[in-house]
Amino acid sequence: MLSEFNKHIHTQHLFTAKHHLLLAISGGIDSVVLAHLLKQGDYKFELAHCNFKLRGKDSEADEKFCRALAESLHVPFHCKAFDVDKYRKQHKLSTQIAARHLRYEWFEELLRTKGLDFVLTAHHANDSIETLFINLLRGTGINGLKCIPERNGNIVRPMLAFTKQEIEKFAKSEKLKHRLDKSNLEKKYERNSIRLSIIPKLKELNPSFESTFIKNLNRFNEEAALLQEYLLEKKKELVKTEKELIYFSKAGILAQQHCSTVLNFLLKQYGFNETQQQDIYTNIVRNSLVGKNFYSSTHHLTIDRKNLVIRTNQSETPLCIEIHHLGDFHTKANMHVVRVKKFGIAKKNEIYLNINKLVFPITIRNKHNGEKFKPFGMNGFKLVSDHFKDEKLNHIEKEKCLVMVNGNGQIIWLIGLRSDERYRISPSDTNLIKLICES
Repeated sequence: MLSEFNKHIHTQHLFTAKHHLLLAISGGIDSVVLAHLLKQGDYKFELAHCNFKLRGKDSEADEKFCRALAESLHVPFHCKAFDVDKYRKQHKLSTQIAARHLRYEWFEELLRTKGLDFVLTAHHANDSIETLFINLLRGTGINGLKCIPERNGNIVRPMLAFTKQEIEKFAKSEKLKHRLDKSNLEKKYERNSIRLSIIPKLKELNPSFESTFIKNLNRFNEEAALLQEYLLEKKKELVKTEKELIYFSKAGILAQQHCSTVLNFLLKQYGFNETQQQDIYTNIVRNSLVGKNFYSSTHHLTIDRKNLVIRTNQSETPLCIEIHHLGDFHTKANMHVVRVKKFGIAKKNEIYLNINKLVFPITIRNKHNGEKFKPFGMNGFKLVSDHFKDEKLNHIEKEKCLVMVNGNGQIIWLIGLRSDERYRISPSDTNLIKLICES
């Protein structure tokens, strides 16, 4: 397997012996085999293990095993423990997605601080097959039928050419010890159910199932590339850009033989989801709802009489300024700080604050969906978006409005609109400042 591994690395130009690699090591058979292949191939690498503290004593045993493996291979070892549950709740993610975000954020940090070139993961051919079935179950176009990419930026997956069976055979021949994640045997997880229940049934029908599917995945990759080339040419015909506005010709799109597919391709690049794509398509076919707006996380689309008009949202490059001390208000946020002994009637661009209630770093940013504050003079909480509606702000004004957030997570001020009741100044407050927004 080593010679085939080295040949694959060379022919696919994944990395060379000159590169300094970081291998994500879990202790499972896949990453352990990859670690030994790298060592036998005389590649320069380090190990990085994430302890997510999700499996009790098994998590600690995994870390201990990986540390011992690094020592036996005489390579540097990095380990970090994560509070996945806290991150999951904070960002409203599933446990698996939260762990993934934490893992790759840390890997990027290690690459940057340690001067490493690539992160290596031990995904193999069977992972690509399982991913294909997951995508089919959830609904997908041709892109969902492709292989997991061997290289995505600085993430490299050099084991994708090998099946699980080949990996297990190598581990057995080399008498490699590894850890078993018992959660991989639980069918309640979608991927596990596919691996443990569906694929074995398919192998009964076709004993060469894996090799057949790998050939199919390679075909899907090529066909997806051809479709991409075709759609990019269509984009040149149908899309014009003038003064930061992007125009899709409605008549040009409807003239296409496969207009729905072409339109979905164009819209997807600007972050519009499948439901929005269908709604937009329906509207232009019926030539209805001129003036209707659609919003993705990065762009704003308006249905005009002849065109779909798209422009960049402010959220594409969200503003997020961290204030670590009073001086930062002026240098970073264009706000003037005045020390005062008494509070007065604040103008719209002003706010009086008790310094003792400030928790640094304070953040000045765009609003987040669903967040609430306690408007000055009110007892209860209110959605920021509802306050915008009550103020009759138009789309541009909503985008321009910034929120000042205390270090404890509470909103202090919808800048220029309304302060938060929790930061009301009382007559007994003495350590006061007045912030004046100069822009």
